[in-house]
Amino acid sequence: MPQERVAKRTPVTPEQVFLSFAMAWQMLTGSLPDRRVLHIIHAQSALETGHWKSLYNYNLGGAKRHGACDWTFFTTTERFPHAVADKHLASSKPGSEVSLVKADATHKTLRFSGKQQMNCFASWEDLDSAAKDHLSLLFRRFPKAIDRAKAGDADGYVKELKKAGYFTASEEEYMKAVGSISRSYTKKLAEVALPTVMML
Repeated sequence: MPQERVAKRTPVTPEQVFLSFAMAWQMLTGSLPDRRVLHIIHAQSALETGHWKSLYNYNLGGAKRHGACDWTFFTTTERFPHAVADKHLASSKPGSEVSLVKADATHKTLRFSGKQQMNCFASWEDLDSAAKDHLSLLFRRFPKAIDRAKAGDADGYVKELKKAGYFTASEEEYMKAVGSISRSYTKKLAEVALPTVMML
């Protein structure tokens, strides 16, 4: 039965995440992934988790609770238009606080803490299970983004994620970061061989 888990840091290395995504892709599709798609998904995971230094419960992409997986709560920030942000601020109460982090002319960034829907995240007990479920989520809910990633189009991947509501951050800033991180790890992990999964 799915259950609430205590939030805990789950440190991993960039190489471990890259290899787990590679194995998960094979298990889900039956074929080896193109390295380009791996680097794009890997880069987004790095962005969402502070290069895995702020990785909790192996949640590789900031995915909210979904399906039959366990869940946990940890503090997060989200960016909304003023009217939406003001509704969230008005809902703040002890045990499920919402606070203003910063504001610009059109949007406000809010911090969600305690226990509430906005900071209820999916939780896993190991990296490989997390990688497989994360890819399953992308395949199921963000197929257009996956199509762009398969084509090696990091910008297109981010655009499709934004259209489908994956993240609330600035699309321009998110796109720039994913592209930069992807290029960086493409070089750093160039000598890492992709594992082959034996399919039964």
